[in-house]
Amino acid sequence: MYFSQVRIRTKIQQSSELHRLIQGNAYGIHQLLWNLFPNRNIRSFLYREEIAREQLGVQSGVKGEPIFYLVSEERPAVDDPLLKVETKVYSPKLRPGDTLAFKLRANPVIARKCAGRKNSVRHDVVMDSQRNLLLELSSMLGLHGTGTKSELKKNIVDAVNSSGNRQVRDKLQAVINENERFRYAREPEINRQLAMALKAYMDKNLEKWLLNKAEANGFELIRDEKGDRLKFQAESYRWHHLPKKGKTAGFSSVDFDGVLRVKDPGKVIAVLFKGIGPAKAFGCGLMLVRRV
Repeated sequence: MYFSQVRIRTKIQQSSELHRLIQGNAYGIHQLLWNLFPNRNIRSFLYREEIAREQLGVQSGVKGEPIFYLVSEERPAVDDPLLKVETKVYSPKLRPGDTLAFKLRANPVIARKCAGRKNSVRHDVVMDSQRNLLLELSSMLGLHGTGTKSELKKNIVDAVNSSGNRQVRDKLQAVINENERFRYAREPEINRQLAMALKAYMDKNLEKWLLNKAEANGFELIRDEKGDRLKFQAESYRWHHLPKKGKTAGFSSVDFDGVLRVKDPGKVIAVLFKGIGPAKAFGCGLMLVRRV
């Protein structure tokens, strides 16, 4: 296996609009990187996109252009006319109990059986968790529970403000308290309390998703010194449109980072190469690790 750092060549940046054309273009980025490998029949790499200045600091010629990290089965071409490629052999050695800091950009989804369908349907963890909480609150208030997420939120806030429903306020605080990262938050206004509860509920469901992936892939998340909370955070939720697949087609991504402990070295090494979750062709799934 190989680990590579890939950047658009300086002269190309200065003389063309390539970096502008690929910005936010998942298909274009994937094709650009795929061209680095001679065997293009099968995708044999994972990648993650970052911003060069955030990764390399203040260096001559470094601005806001993308920088890509790749893990691949094949050695990528280093003489590409568009891309500057720096690569090295990637052969991690791990033992049970090793502690690693990790970064993971993933597409967190859950599969659920639906009536009338033979196969399970994938649901975005973030949107699914927030909608489920909104529907539960709507039911508590005797609302129909239909409409967009914004409409559901507005209806809930209006209903609580007009009725002074204490049960809903208590439910929201309970949701907040269930998440150790939000436990001491208090919001006197219903709209702010609802927003906090939705965030805490989403965060807790992302934690569950990652814990399930950890169990299946031979590692565990580490708690802080007091044991109060996991050393992990999930942020930067984004929706990426894929217009070639349809007007509403796309996928979400969430950035996870934290600290893990190796339980099964073989499984962890395998996941460093094969990735976690779907949307791997579009920059998700690659777990970057370093020893701590």
